[in-house]
Amino acid sequence: MKPVRIAAATSAAALALGLVACGGSSSSGGGSSSTSASTTPASTPATTPAQTTSQASSAAGGLTAPGTQLAFGQQATVTWVSPADFDVNGGQQGTKMQVTVESITKGSLADFKNFSLDGNTKGSTPFYVKVKLKAIEDAGPAAAKDDPGITFEGIDDRGQRQSAAIIGGTFKPCDRIDAPKPFSAGKSYEPCYVYFIPGGGSIQKVQWNSGPSPKGRVTPYFDKPIVWAAG
Repeated sequence: MKPVRIAAATSAAALALGLVACGGSSSSGGGSSSTSASTTPASTPATTPAQTTSQASSAAGGLTAPGTQLAFGQQATVTWVSPADFDVNGGQQGTKMQVTVESITKGSLADFKNFSLDGNTKGSTPFYVKVKLKAIEDAGPAAAKDDPGITFEGIDDRGQRQSAAIIGGTFKPCDRIDAPKPFSAGKSYEPCYVYFIPGGGSIQKVQWNSGPSPKGRVTPYFDKPIVWAAG
């Protein structure tokens, strides 16, 4: 059967783990598959939010304020700037949407029994992060070029940012779902992302750091992201 490529996601923080599966979908049960894993994603220090609140506070334009801390299941109103449209010199408004981190669940390497994992991955623990995104405005061509869901970043128990491995095809324990096309106002989707954490570590928090920026400046969400953690 045609090989199924399990591609790496790219975020502003780091590159994700790359895998390649052969012989069909990892959750279909319709045939065996083998998988090879490449490099482990690098860790980078997480930004500590300056503002702490149990509820989403309001910023200009009805957006959740930079630095807000939320519990799982709480919704934030944000704007998303597509990486393809990002300009380091600022002056970007982005597309307004509602985003929620619904849960972080510890997985098992047994979930990957049909995959041939490399040594680094075999020594890691998978964590599944389920999120929800709903467009308030039409995302237009931006969502066709980039998936807003990969803006979410996992924060491990050492305070390091971790990038997600995006698994092509259907993976039943944690199924990645692409944004609707077109991702127009009122549409929503609930993707799940897999993080492989080495050394007995865990994903503790999830953050969102995309947002509007004035001309000549980066968005304040870059230094003060919105963070979700267990309440």
